[in-house]
Amino acid sequence: MVIKELNINFTSTHPKAKILGRRDLLSKELEGNWATSFKGRGLEFSGYRAYSLTDDASNIDWRASIRAKSLLVREFEEFKNFNVVFVLDVSDSMLFTSCDKLKVEYAAELTYVLSKAASNAGEAIGLALISDRLVKIVQPSFGKGMRKRFEMVLSDNKNYGGLIDFKKSFLQLYSSIGPRAILVIVSDFLGLGDDWERYLSMLAIKHDLIGVIIRDKRDRQLPSVATQVVVKDPSSEETLLIDSKKFSKEYAKRSLDHENYIKSVFKKLRGRSLVIENCDDFSRSIERFFAEGKVRT
Repeated sequence: MVIKELNINFTSTHPKAKILGRRDLLSKELEGNWATSFKGRGLEFSGYRAYSLTDDASNIDWRASIRAKSLLVREFEEFKNFNVVFVLDVSDSMLFTSCDKLKVEYAAELTYVLSKAASNAGEAIGLALISDRLVKIVQPSFGKGMRKRFEMVLSDNKNYGGLIDFKKSFLQLYSSIGPRAILVIVSDFLGLGDDWERYLSMLAIKHDLIGVIIRDKRDRQLPSVATQVVVKDPSSEETLLIDSKKFSKEYAKRSLDHENYIKSVFKKLRGRSLVIENCDDFSRSIERFFAEGKVRT
């Protein structure tokens, strides 16, 4: 599916300046507590040293001690910065809306706000666009120049559209990202296919995961009026004529089941997730999400 024009706004010079202003405020608020949202990321293994009586015995590395024939303890160094890579799904199912912004346009603005907060907090930020492949990658780096890079990539309509294949795109992503990072995956998580969890779990071994599940209200429920509706699968182009009244309850139930399934996958991989509708201002949902706790449990 080809997208001719994008409705993405990175500044407050827009009729909805009040909402965008709140997003600027959100970005500033997140700067102060960004790092504290990630339990266990403040220390990194640096090496071994000889055990002394003042050391905590739990820090003894018994395998290394046996090899060295002397008691050794693990030493850790504190590090203040880490890489945050925003992974945006730009596939065809994200090119849909029942309000004024496509899911992918909304997701791009959300990605930009979060990246701005992370960058201002001193983190290295990177960006990856995925569909049935790794469409584009910007390696994590520091500095205000990254904000311009994000704007250029997110504003290029040539980067949008295509089928979704998480298996292939996650494999390419795995081999493209270097050091341990926080991956913020922004997608509607529709049309994933079989075995996608295994490839997400590969990323989880090396990286921390946050899933941002983007939903349009039509992803969650059919029109409330009793009518016949034509639905189309963006991947297969298959169309169905359905009675909205007859299938509305089943449709809503399956949608909720799917959302809970996606959230359970992230939880199983020791990550966190949240669901946001593209017709709502995401500021409060994001603020509440980071206030609720840490990524790893």
